[in-house]
Amino acid sequence: MSIQKNISKAQVVKEILKCGAEPAYFINNYIKIQHPKHGLIPFKTYPFQDECIQSYLDHRFNIVLKSRQLGLSTISAAYAIWLAAYHKDKNILVIATKLATAVNFIKKVKVMINSVPKHLLMTQYETTNQTVTFSNGSQTKAIPTSPDAGPSEALSLLIIDEAAFIKDFEEVFTGLYPTLSEGGSAIILSTPNGVGGLYHNLWIGAENATNDFNPIRLMWWMHPEHDQVWFDKESRNLTKRKVAQELMCDFLTSGDTF
Repeated sequence: MSIQKNISKAQVVKEILKCGAEPAYFINNYIKIQHPKHGLIPFKTYPFQDECIQSYLDHRFNIVLKSRQLGLSTISAAYAIWLAAYHKDKNILVIATKLATAVNFIKKVKVMINSVPKHLLMTQYETTNQTVTFSNGSQTKAIPTSPDAGPSEALSLLIIDEAAFIKDFEEVFTGLYPTLSEGGSAIILSTPNGVGGLYHNLWIGAENATNDFNPIRLMWWMHPEHDQVWFDKESRNLTKRKVAQELMCDFLTSGDTF
């Protein structure tokens, strides 16, 4: 549904309420993204992305084991916008592997939020390179990883991108976990990077239901545009080890041979 210029105030309020209640609806109807080939385009999600959004709503803790090029960072950025724009006093923190990645996450957020019709947002916002601050008291902030990363105040949502590749991830997560004690949620995303680290252990625990994380495994073929031709083309540019890790989501040991 698109908002018409002559829409009534009651219809606008109804649309705001629908957007606030249904993040997938909001994203598919009012969010735009910067495509590397096609420029600014509407963000039309795929079924597996909608399922991720629903999991974010249904579960306090989610851990995602993903193939490359599935748009999960983009989905997470859109979800963060929805949470901050339609809910008061939400404190959202994104942990990235490096500063450039953190800045790029907020860049995605800026493009998305700037594309939303102003009459559908009941809040104003200001941006910097690493933050988007809303007049409703909510904030989305992205920072590079460090052992003392993150604020001391409570978080509403913690997003950790490429967690398996974060140096000293166990120390980082241990420092951040207390900020979720007031009911905050966590989304941990990564392609695999060997066995034995905290990300791997959290994933195994989630699969075995020995921790509170909901496991979400996203293979390369779940993307409607990723067919066998795509896989073969991608594989030609990667080592067999990288194919196993980044496309097949395999946790490899240093002794694995191909």
